[in-house]
Amino acid sequence: MSPAMTLSPQSSVLSPSLIKPRPLTRTSHIAVLAASSPSDLPRILQAKKNLESIGLRVTLAPNIDHSGSHGYLAGSDDERIEILNQFLNSSEFDAFFFARGGYGAMRILDRIDYGALARNPRPVIGFSDVTAIHQAMATRANLASFHGPMLNSDFHDGLSPDREQWFWSILNGDAPATWPLGNATAVIEGDAEGILFGGCLSLTASLIGTTYDYWIDDGIWFWEEVSESPYRIDRMLTHLRLSGRFEKIRGVVVGKLKDCGAEEEIDLLLREFFGSRSIPVVRDLPFGHYGDNLLMPIGAKARLSTPEGTFTITSPAVERR
Repeated sequence: MSPAMTLSPQSSVLSPSLIKPRPLTRTSHIAVLAASSPSDLPRILQAKKNLESIGLRVTLAPNIDHSGSHGYLAGSDDERIEILNQFLNSSEFDAFFFARGGYGAMRILDRIDYGALARNPRPVIGFSDVTAIHQAMATRANLASFHGPMLNSDFHDGLSPDREQWFWSILNGDAPATWPLGNATAVIEGDAEGILFGGCLSLTASLIGTTYDYWIDDGIWFWEEVSESPYRIDRMLTHLRLSGRFEKIRGVVVGKLKDCGAEEEIDLLLREFFGSRSIPVVRDLPFGHYGDNLLMPIGAKARLSTPEGTFTITSPAVERR
């Protein structure tokens, strides 16, 4: 049983040292996978062209636009896991991106070949539903990964220059790397240092009590969400609180929430949940379902300082082998 798992609401979740993947360059060969919902193929093809224009070699999984009788899934569970594991077991690819999120990754977590991931640690990059895979990699293979851009939105529309520079800098192993808080809002002031972890709030809440339940005490937790009303966000945060997750947290970074109610309501919730804990809480860092995602390296050491107005990755997120 992984030391990152919570055994009970009172148990302590240790801070594991996750194995870092190899660096990624602009001439690498990437595979684009579809573990969740199907995509609009023309958008993915345009994103593929955009990535190839900077030098990357790009191979698309064959089920990216599949749905058929499976509706919201990019093929049956059998099809999606078979294709996913084939790619993970190939040494041809230097990294794994995702076409989009949606829903479906949780359905195949118990069938992913984590041994293939552990034998050849490479960057795995995505957000939204891919949060389930990030957490499973951490708990089942002790591997670090990246909450970040996907093809359907980010690479189709293009990353802004500062976020593209950050993307390649982090994947090259540059550290320290500092992002100015800028237009982000400091809901609660303070300084914090710890291991960065997180993802989509609803996925983190849904995986509590499973073998893919990943949380780091003394870490900096980041999260984002889409189309969830404030009372539903309240319910998920309450679920985490009642599970003992906020007892030792050092800081909270919230992305740009999309269609999740008024900013005043979100501020109120954040103050209610974290105001008595004397930890910094920042919202509107540029990651989430609006696209143009800031890459967030899960498992890297980070520092959050509202007085300085900075968010810093203080240790390399990759390791040269």
